[in-house]
Amino acid sequence: MEAAPGTGSPTIFPVPSWMIRTLWGIIAFSVIFAALIFVIPLDTYRMAGNYFEIFVSVFCMACCLYAYRYISGQVLLLLAAFAFFSYALSNAFWYFYTLALGRAFVYTTIAELGFLCFFLFFIAAFSIGFPDEGMRFSRAAGLLVLFLSIPLAIIWVGGDNQPVRLGLLLIRFFLIEQLVAITIRYGVYRHTILFAGISLYCLSSMLYGIRETLLTIYPVTHFPGNSLMAPLSLYDFMSVVGPMIICSLALIQLGLFAYLSENRGTPQSG
Repeated sequence: MEAAPGTGSPTIFPVPSWMIRTLWGIIAFSVIFAALIFVIPLDTYRMAGNYFEIFVSVFCMACCLYAYRYISGQVLLLLAAFAFFSYALSNAFWYFYTLALGRAFVYTTIAELGFLCFFLFFIAAFSIGFPDEGMRFSRAAGLLVLFLSIPLAIIWVGGDNQPVRLGLLLIRFFLIEQLVAITIRYGVYRHTILFAGISLYCLSSMLYGIRETLLTIYPVTHFPGNSLMAPLSLYDFMSVVGPMIICSLALIQLGLFAYLSENRGTPQSG
């Protein structure tokens, strides 16, 4: 934030209206794009989806940096920017790995570390940027049991055929549980748009992990094709996780802007 001329207080800029409109446009387009999985050839759909994810995550990172520079200066925004950047970088690696190695190997590449860092950055961001309201031990333990029961069940079904994949799945669900617990403990759930974005991202990440483990062990029958669409397996249909993540990233960014507006007296322009 820059100091206002003739004063020692910083000049606080509003959130540009074009940023808000762009984020809502991204949400609308992601919903439409999800439905197009039945129309667009799968390889083209996946390629376009990955490029779209990278663009949106970079745009959200730029929004956070703008907000940090001109609106609030909170460390929360820097950590969120790192989260979006880690996702953009990892997604780029992930897609190029699929081209070089094939989708059968991509889940166990180093790109997964960047996806997991998204959770770590937001856990740190909410812990620093929101007041600690505490959480009962019984609730925290219940959440842990609830979330870990899913990967443990998949591990039991999958046996020791793919220990690295299943280990990554367990870590993924643990970090998801930790992020959900943080949103409850620090009152993030009261901020509707932000919590909706985090919830959708967590759901998408769980579906992605299940797709890359359980659905590779037990392939499910295809959606029947017709004159307009080719048949799809459930694994292929789960590519709609991409548009879900795109929507969640835009919601998270809108939620961060709304939080700044509500708690720092920062008006949104337009």
